[in-house]
Amino acid sequence: MEEAVIFIFDAKAGMKLSADVFSQEGNLLVKKDTVLDWKSISDISSHQVLEIKIYDENASTNSDVPKVEESEESIQYFDKIRQSEDFKVFEEKFEKSVDVLKEEFKSIVEDHKEIDTNKILNSPMDIINSSSNSNSFRLLDMIHSMRKYDDLTYVHSLNVALIASVLGRWLGIKDEDEKNLFVAGMLHDIGKVKIPKEILTKPGKLTDNEYSIMKKHVNLGYEILRDQNIIQEAKEACLLHHERYDGTGYPFGLVGNKIPYVARVMAVADVYDAMTANRVYRKAICPFQVVEMMHADTFSKYDPAIALSFLKNIVSSYINNDIRLSDGRVGRVVIINENALSRPIVMIGDELVDMVKHPEIEITAIIN
Repeated sequence: MEEAVIFIFDAKAGMKLSADVFSQEGNLLVKKDTVLDWKSISDISSHQVLEIKIYDENASTNSDVPKVEESEESIQYFDKIRQSEDFKVFEEKFEKSVDVLKEEFKSIVEDHKEIDTNKILNSPMDIINSSSNSNSFRLLDMIHSMRKYDDLTYVHSLNVALIASVLGRWLGIKDEDEKNLFVAGMLHDIGKVKIPKEILTKPGKLTDNEYSIMKKHVNLGYEILRDQNIIQEAKEACLLHHERYDGTGYPFGLVGNKIPYVARVMAVADVYDAMTANRVYRKAICPFQVVEMMHADTFSKYDPAIALSFLKNIVSSYINNDIRLSDGRVGRVVIINENALSRPIVMIGDELVDMVKHPEIEITAIIN
């Protein structure tokens, strides 16, 4: 039987593994011949495993698996955003912000200069201030539309800062605290500038030693920020954004509310950008698939109050959007299911279809 190598973000419930899946530390995550469900897919993704092997016959015959051409509709969705005047303004400000961040990181790390937070925040805060609360998700869509950027440090840091700021609004955080979130987001991965480029950009699985080096970016970042005259929350977020609510994170394995609040917010923003970015560089994503995977971890990996607020707002933003289902039908999102965020009630013609009652179908693309 033939095999196919796919990205974990393209995995679907019902696919069958043709090889064992190991974590970057070499631990067995899921055994060969396992039929994937959303929990196992989420577990694999949470360990930053990007590729898996599946039986090609299962992948091609499973009715839940969208055909490749269906993703073109999502591509068209993001193309429409890129053609808008709003996006052109956003792109200009985004590029300027990345250039400033690169320059500032260099002066901080190599020249040991004091961090100029006003300089770092000037351009990106202009992006945030020009985006009203009602347009917060439009901002996330524009972030996902920046396909040409393949950068694990500077672009990612800016993305996380923007996402964290949007999340802060949804959580009801006040202006000054939102600014603190932004500072934390911009600086949370500064330690990666001290990680060898060949490890940062390695396309395949990291060796045990390489993964140990990669994890040190949080300690290296904290050392850079420790004596800087910046808010304590940014230092904590830098060191602790890979901690997980259930104690499975690093570097300390902190549990629950022992993880500082800003670091808990940063964890959600960081994972969301990492999940969407990996797919966005290859082909268009369907946000409902990302929501489903993150929702599976909401009560284990993340602070539930933070994660649920984020995911509910994302899904609610797509009410009245047209979507395509895995069985080929086109419908419109009309009602969100609070307990199954990625499975809303959709209107197909004159019929209301509750996707919770139809686990055999899923949303594969947002059309407009």
